[in-house]
Amino acid sequence: MNYKVGILGGGPGGYVCALRAAQLGLSVVLIEGEQLGGTCLNRGCIPTKALVKSADLWREIGHAQEFGLHVGDKRVDYPAVVARKGQVVNSLVGGVEKLMKAANIRVIKGWGEFKQLGHISVKTENGVEDLEVENVVLATGSIPVRVPIPGADLPGVVTSDEILDLTDLPKSLVIIGGGVIGLEFASIYQAFGVKVSVVEMLPSLLPTIDEEIPKRLTPLLKRNGIDIFTKTAVKQISQQGETLLVQIEDAKGVKEIATECVLLSTGRRPNLRGIDLQNLGLEIEKGAIKVNSKMQTNLPNVYGIGDVVGGIMLAHVASAEGIIAVEQIAGRSGEMSYRAIPSVIFTHPEIATVGFTEQELKALGTEYRVSKFPFSANGKALALGESIGLVKILANHEGVVIGASIMGPQASTLISELVIAVEKGLLAEDIARTVHAHPTLPEAVMEAAHGILGKPLHLA
Repeated sequence: MNYKVGILGGGPGGYVCALRAAQLGLSVVLIEGEQLGGTCLNRGCIPTKALVKSADLWREIGHAQEFGLHVGDKRVDYPAVVARKGQVVNSLVGGVEKLMKAANIRVIKGWGEFKQLGHISVKTENGVEDLEVENVVLATGSIPVRVPIPGADLPGVVTSDEILDLTDLPKSLVIIGGGVIGLEFASIYQAFGVKVSVVEMLPSLLPTIDEEIPKRLTPLLKRNGIDIFTKTAVKQISQQGETLLVQIEDAKGVKEIATECVLLSTGRRPNLRGIDLQNLGLEIEKGAIKVNSKMQTNLPNVYGIGDVVGGIMLAHVASAEGIIAVEQIAGRSGEMSYRAIPSVIFTHPEIATVGFTEQELKALGTEYRVSKFPFSANGKALALGESIGLVKILANHEGVVIGASIMGPQASTLISELVIAVEKGLLAEDIARTVHAHPTLPEAVMEAAHGILGKPLHLA
């Protein structure tokens, strides 16, 4: 059978691309070797957020007496925590499957191979099926990077994929890598009473975001009992009985950390499985498929979206790219814009960012204004007992919002207002003069916007 669109990969890029193709009246086939939803739904965003919720609840129970509540016998039933995570994932995977069926999208479970323009072959449990497709969208995602550390293949050394399969809490955990994934797991496991150590080679945690945020976050993590080692290299991992020994080295010398489990959290790389780059002549750049702003590759009628094209490896970016790609196929105009991409980190407290960072503006020599408003001056945050953190807004010399960072309660939700501001080129005054409900956390965004104009109202 011939299809207008053949999509290789059923993650948030691929399946959203398929849904949009169906809406546009295009015949579409989606090939996925594992579960629909990809890394995000099955081994990333969703399962970790289910764990985050359990961790947050456990953390709140620990502070119940501060709210006048006395809780009796309490304990973490980690197998039940993991079971709930599985239920959430299965529910959402089932939801995606129903969406595919309702949209009359053919889904083939099997491993696709793209070796010839206009053709995809799929290895299924019933054999090989050859498909003729007018347009191919490559959405094969990414896989964890396993750094070449001696001992990285020892039992007990896991990636972000395998750690989600643990059904028992380790007594201790060393996380190699102080980026987004590593710090989210650090916050989760610390909440459950695991002794956590984070080792980062660079001078700071979360090096890609506004540098003020990790400067504020690091002491909070330390206060919660997480050991942080920056400017530190991991030399090797060895085994001594049932204990793993992680040898690290910094300016002061070499030391060992004894631990039960090690998490390798050193990033992800594009997954090019099933794509015959050489035979096709498909151009790659830095290990990723090279595309333009319309998600077109160097080959006619071949598109790339999501993690496989490198860049910003986030589920919502993949989805947006998938829509752009299939609208190009349908003859519509549009280009992918990355000026206002939100990034959210589910540590405790949460972090969310959009647009420029302050260090980027300094490096560019751009004139800018900055305003900060602390959650300690926000009534709702105080009532929640979550007053740590701030809203930080950056604006250009005309007062147009060009960047923002939030650390604090519900930062992941609060950032959306500022994403719209950056995307649409709104003035800080537009936010400041928009009436915000009281008492709510979004008032902190409004107050920070007032600061761009002069000074926040509720700050001495």
